[in-house]
Amino acid sequence: MSARKSTKPTESSSSSSKDNSKEVGPLPEHKKYPLEANGIELMLGGMANAMSLVTPRKGLNIYDNPVKYLSATASVLFGYYAILAFADIYCFKVAQRPNRISVARRLGKIATMGAATFAASLVLMSVFILFGAPAGSQHMETLMAAINLALLAITPAILTLKPSVGAWQRALLSLEPNKTIPEKWASGFFWCTMVTTWAAAYFVPMDWGRPWQRWPIPIVGGAFLGNLISLLYVALRCLIIPIARADFQDSENEKRQLAREMGIPDSTADSYLSKKTK
Repeated sequence: MSARKSTKPTESSSSSSKDNSKEVGPLPEHKKYPLEANGIELMLGGMANAMSLVTPRKGLNIYDNPVKYLSATASVLFGYYAILAFADIYCFKVAQRPNRISVARRLGKIATMGAATFAASLVLMSVFILFGAPAGSQHMETLMAAINLALLAITPAILTLKPSVGAWQRALLSLEPNKTIPEKWASGFFWCTMVTTWAAAYFVPMDWGRPWQRWPIPIVGGAFLGNLISLLYVALRCLIIPIARADFQDSENEKRQLAREMGIPDSTADSYLSKKTK
């Protein structure tokens, strides 16, 4: 008798655990990327953007020594990405994360990021030269401007997208409405930064004689401005709007469920419940 009694709670506990396992389904897309962690990450990105523009000493500014200044800004931005890549928290996702990642793999990810970013900067430098940027006496200014633009616009895509042509084409060139959060993340940083950089290039050939029109000041200024805009855009599109939309959908589903329990048809449920809440 005692043996039979002891088996009953184990069976009930196992059945309850099975029921709980059935209730817990896959997380929705917006819950896989928590607002708190990624919001803090985007705030740190804004701080890195601002810190890279601060001149640490009087002689180091983009007017007097643009190559050293842009080298300092690139170092700050690369350090920001390297820290997040080493911690494996860029575009932080809570589901399907490996428990332990070796240090060699983390360092390899940073090395891959650096090599891909430098390759992208060489492509951008070639584009600058094709559109009339100085390639002789100011080739270092052109290279450093390309490196900064690559860090601001392309490095987020390197860290979030899979290394395949199809993934990059879908994220950056496709108008697919049902993109994943990493694809929205990458496209937001890429297009906001690129569009403002392209718009800022308009001021370079103007004959106003202003000191801020010298190459590559408008390009760099437009890139950093676009990156700040992309921080807000990504926060809204990838985090805030999906959470608000999901909460609204949950509340609507609860209202319809309540209406069904009260025997109200679905066609008149919304109007009835809205009057009831008023």
